[in-house]
Amino acid sequence: MAGTREGGGAGASPSEPSYRIKGRRENLHRKRAVERMDDALHFLRTLSEFREKFGSPAILDFQCKNNSTQGISDPDEPSRWWVWEDFWLSPILEEFGAYLERVRNRRLVFRDSEGNIWILPYETRFHRSYQHKLSKRFEDVVLDWGLLLTLTTDLNQYPDIISAVKALKRVWNRVLSGLRRRYGHVDFFTALEFSFKRGHGACHLHVVLLHITHLDLDWLRKRVGTHARWLHIVRFRNLRLGGKKGYLTKYLRKQVVGFASSTSSVAFKNSALLWLTNARGWSCSRNFMRSVRRESAGWEFIGCFPASVAEHPAFIEFFPLFTDPELWVFLRRQRKYG
Repeated sequence: MAGTREGGGAGASPSEPSYRIKGRRENLHRKRAVERMDDALHFLRTLSEFREKFGSPAILDFQCKNNSTQGISDPDEPSRWWVWEDFWLSPILEEFGAYLERVRNRRLVFRDSEGNIWILPYETRFHRSYQHKLSKRFEDVVLDWGLLLTLTTDLNQYPDIISAVKALKRVWNRVLSGLRRRYGHVDFFTALEFSFKRGHGACHLHVVLLHITHLDLDWLRKRVGTHARWLHIVRFRNLRLGGKKGYLTKYLRKQVVGFASSTSSVAFKNSALLWLTNARGWSCSRNFMRSVRRESAGWEFIGCFPASVAEHPAFIEFFPLFTDPELWVFLRRQRKYG
């Protein structure tokens, strides 16, 4: 029996289109995006060093048009790599779009406890269905009081966006460790976002701290260090997480893309950088997860197949043959060597 039910967020699935290197799986499109970004940033560093030594040659005196959200940038400072969006961001968007196009033509195959075969569409964490399901899970969660903290990032400190996101995670871990030493158990919720209206993709973290009454700014600045130029703290009461107007939903909407989404949209750019940095768009303490956790369906994951194979009428009839790993090794060799 084959089903066509909606699949869960496949962003956490081990079946992402990938290739194997020394026993580990790596996303080919993400690897290529990192390489292309590194090439672009290497060009900007070389240009910056050249200008420092010899000045700006006439052939390189041009304006750099940003990727539709920033207008025109000043090219006099190539060391400010984040301003040159057309150089470092465009290849990432291209590879992310290619990744989405590829998974659109993939299917996930499962076997349930009764032996029935289920064929589900491959859906990533960037799809609207995932956002809807997640928002629904947190719909009844209302936080009575606490603090809202925003940790920003000074991109001057980092050579690329991947380093900046990793540093932001370390800063948050230092802050959270300090809070736990002060208050014991700390319930929190975080949402990672990239600012494109004014920040050229600068990463910042929105943090909900439940039942925390006060944060000393001097104490906080010592743990954040030079990572951020400014911090923002406000109190809240009766904050709803899920639902149409929920706090979580507000940030999930900035991470939702469809297969036909414009590459210039803020949601597409946010999603592309989350994908590139392999970062979670949101996280929370265990107490939150316990309140909304659902029991596993107990299905066995069979594999990820091209849609043309999984939806073929003979797929169920000859299921053991199609799921034989040796068959796919043979077909790959045939395609490679003829």
